Amino acid sequence: MCTAHACHAGALSADEYLALKSSLHTIDMTLAAVRNDPSGYIGKVLELSGTVNGTAKSSDSSSFILNCNGESLLIGGSDLPPCIMNGNSVRVLVEVGPGSVVSLSDLKFQGAASEYAVSRKEKELASKPLKKQSDKLSSRLKRGAKLSSRAMKIYEPYKKAIAKFNPRLTEKEVEQIARCILAYSEYYGIDPRLIVALVIAESGFRIEATSPKGAMGLGQLMPGTARGLGVTNAYDPNENLEAAIRLMRGHLDRYGHLALALAAYNAGSGAVKKYKGVPPYRETQNYVRKVIMLYNALCRR
Repeated sequence: MCTAHACHAGALSADEYLALKSSLHTIDMTLAAVRNDPSGYIGKVLELSGTVNGTAKSSDSSSFILNCNGESLLIGGSDLPPCIMNGNSVRVLVEVGPGSVVSLSDLKFQGAASEYAVSRKEKELASKPLKKQSDKLSSRLKRGAKLSSRAMKIYEPYKKAIAKFNPRLTEKEVEQIARCILAYSEYYGIDPRLIVALVIAESGFRIEATSPKGAMGLGQLMPGTARGLGVTNAYDPNENLEAAIRLMRGHLDRYGHLALALAAYNAGSGAVKKYKGVPPYRETQNYVRKVIMLYNALCRR
């Protein structure tokens, strides 16, 4: 059992829930991964999906049991939103508190909404013509448009990190890559540290990288994948990173699990579907472990 102390609660619509999830910079990570290094996730917000298996209320507090893939989590607070009813499937946002150990006994409740409503909204958003909208952002980036104020706060650290990962990059290339990672990660709602980890594993930040199988550029896009994503020059950092981040966003939305999304990026969705999980390919399994390890390390910085 894990006890979480409710931070605040309220009746959230799907739009409000997703807005809250974005504003809290929720990370895509499994409970198992967090258990392996709880101290590294203190202050991070996780999204849990499960079924309410009981509620309780006392004079000054309320609590409910959330069943997440067979694991019971006891989440409590002073108030519970209307969606928290026995038998309901819900999405819940929790912050990892400083008292968390392997049992994750200090999870702070942030908000919740109906699983059905949130899933429906995510599918609706995924069906929108994002490519056309991202083309506008791409054009703006090429013209030197400014990053958002939030992205600007971390722009210099990202430049320094990218230059360190590949010292052969020119200053102009470093600036372009940093701008693209921050702008497109923000646009598609992905933690830019995950994209940095992915690019390190894929190409080591080598713009001209080409694999023996023909994968190209920073995100190592296969020719067919690049064409399907509308990429005309896979060695252009702008085009390559936009497509790679858009592809990763799609995998995360489809699988809802970081390891499966990374497996699909590396081996293809067909392989994940065939094996109903991470394929038993040594390359793919090593790749998933490597990216998650790099991501964890970047999150601790």
